[in-house]
Amino acid sequence: MVGNKGYEEDSAPWGAPSVTPREAEPTVESALEKERIIKDIVQLRDGLRGLMVRVTEVEGDTEKLAKDNELLSVYIDNLTRNSVVAAGNKR
Repeated sequence: MVGNKGYEEDSAPWGAPSVTPREAEPTVESALEKERIIKDIVQLRDGLRGLMVRVTEVEGDTEKLAKDNELLSVYIDNLTRNSVVAAGNKR
């Protein structure tokens, strides 16, 4: 029914789609689809958690290796410096 302002009075407010009683009841197919989507989301969430754990482990390994590289660099510098001093004393 059209009211005095030029729009249907029984339409949903703010342009929301009206729902018929048949659309309001879930079907077996829609329930199965929803269940499949939820399983997919849970699986993806768990995979993301696993990746986040792995990233944290790799970051820790990277920090440890950086510290080891720094220590080796100091060691090599000291060996080089001592070799030059020792070679100078032999002359």
